[in-house]
Amino acid sequence: MPPQQDATPRSPLAGCLILVLALLMLVGLIGFTAWMPFRQAEEIEKFTKSAPAPVEVDVIEGNEAKVSALVERLEAFRSDLNDESGSARIELTAEDLNLAIAAFPQVEQLRKSFRVREITGEHLIIDICYQLNGRPRLAKDGEEGFMAADPFYLIGTIKGRPELARRELALRVDSLDVPGSTVPQGFLDHFSTLRLFEMYLKDPILGPAMAKMTRAEIQDGKMILARVPGENPPEVVTDANFKQGSQRFFMYLGIAACLFLAFAATMIYQSIKRQKRLEREGGSPGEGR
Repeated sequence: MPPQQDATPRSPLAGCLILVLALLMLVGLIGFTAWMPFRQAEEIEKFTKSAPAPVEVDVIEGNEAKVSALVERLEAFRSDLNDESGSARIELTAEDLNLAIAAFPQVEQLRKSFRVREITGEHLIIDICYQLNGRPRLAKDGEEGFMAADPFYLIGTIKGRPELARRELALRVDSLDVPGSTVPQGFLDHFSTLRLFEMYLKDPILGPAMAKMTRAEIQDGKMILARVPGENPPEVVTDANFKQGSQRFFMYLGIAACLFLAFAATMIYQSIKRQKRLEREGGSPGEGR
């Protein structure tokens, strides 16, 4: 019997290289993910303020009759929406919208943040003091969670249009004017759709009402909400609109992960191929007899 040949030595270089590259890639992805919020906060600081400048809120005292009339009109509109066979329509002026913000708890989050200055032929002109998340930091005593952020305030004027789709009323932002600052296009893309009523999709009153509307538009200086029998709401508001800015980040992250996986797979394939070649070249002379 011929002496048994020693096993072919296998170089650990390929495996170690893959491990090192995998660790470097992982550290890079983690670092990039951690760096992005700080980078975004740095850019946002250039056109925001650290202190709020609350917009005016209409006074309810002395306007009770107007508020009551608005409530009656809205209730009549909701009643018409419940009649599946008929049409429904309500016209809201800038004064109506500002009274609603001041009086109704459903839009309480807009108080001191949104005020409709006027309604033109195509747009709602809205003064805003919109709160944004600031630079991440460690949470202080009394704050929830491990991380927190001091708020920034976006103070300016937007031109927007109501949009209705996917059972939700939203605001499409066509332009944003911040005095003394230029807003980057990337932020405008992310800010292009404001889901002001997203939290009310499951509300027992507002949710069904939004689901039954088929039209939201501006006509003759008024915002029109309507249900036209046989008409379906246009699918103009999509998740892509709402998440356009963040999706770009995850797209880059996904591309980097795919490149890493492709590289790792290539290295593993080459390592296995080289190892098999070494085993064939180092086979015993009597092998295969």
